[in-house]
Amino acid sequence: MRRDKKTVKNRVIEWLNRDKSPLLKTHPLCGSIAPSRGYASRSTQKKHYQQPPLRVQPRKKTIRKRNLNIAFICATYLFLITGEELLTSYDPLLGVVSHILILCGLLLYAAIEYDGNKIFAQFLMVLVIPPMIRILSLSMPIVHFSRIFWFILISIPIFIAVFTCMWLLGIRPKDAGLVMPRRRDAPIEAGVILMAVPFGIIEYLILKPSPLGLYLAIPNLIALVLIILVCTGFLEELSFRGLMQFTTLQLISKWWAILFVSAIFGVLHAGNLSFLDCLLAFSVGLMFSVVRYRTGSIYGITVSHGVINIILFVVAPMYL
Repeated sequence: MRRDKKTVKNRVIEWLNRDKSPLLKTHPLCGSIAPSRGYASRSTQKKHYQQPPLRVQPRKKTIRKRNLNIAFICATYLFLITGEELLTSYDPLLGVVSHILILCGLLLYAAIEYDGNKIFAQFLMVLVIPPMIRILSLSMPIVHFSRIFWFILISIPIFIAVFTCMWLLGIRPKDAGLVMPRRRDAPIEAGVILMAVPFGIIEYLILKPSPLGLYLAIPNLIALVLIILVCTGFLEELSFRGLMQFTTLQLISKWWAILFVSAIFGVLHAGNLSFLDCLLAFSVGLMFSVVRYRTGSIYGITVSHGVINIILFVVAPMYL
């Protein structure tokens, strides 16, 4: 009996003292080592109740440096494109060579940055499209083809390049604006199409281009309208407001992206040697970019762009 009483007594004492030992156990919530029931010293509690390491946030200096780098690239690109357009009006051959140099430089820079910053590399790859458009339009011998057939020849390789770029970069058709607008956005789409009429007339009064559809039969005139709608309206909107605006929005804020894309669109009209035409193109591009951002679709602005060019080259030369 004495042995049993001692055994029971020892067991009771061990049970009462089990949490007073300095032994530590795993904390059930944070998974760190913590003392049981607070019997450890305060220094031990502070040591083992430390919060798990937080995710390191990028410093303000790093963010500022990255933004300055993007701003420098955008400003340099606009400056070079403007200079090349002015150079092209003086000597088309030098203009083609300069556009080729920019294209190669962008591709090389994108290849260098691809492993470190994939989004920035995609942005650089999309910037290749405007120089490509100018290279094809300047190097294609227009003398051997009619102006209508020339539109088709220029658009085919650009279409291939744009869709190939979308495929390589993993950009979905919806991301590029190839989606039907919502019903609630129908007034916006209708309004931007109606605005094409005054814009087309104003641009004709500025440039006074030679007519394209003069003395054409009705079937040929319809074919010309469709070619202009697809090869200029749809192609340029897919390139600028579809692909370029989407990739730019991944890097910078909404309004800076819209202004940048609109500025490129306006600068590419500098070859017409008319400041008013560049300003008009910038204004139209700004309106198209805002509508694209608001509705998520490029179909309405594609029709509007096509109507502007149809009035410019077909309708206005006949009646104004």
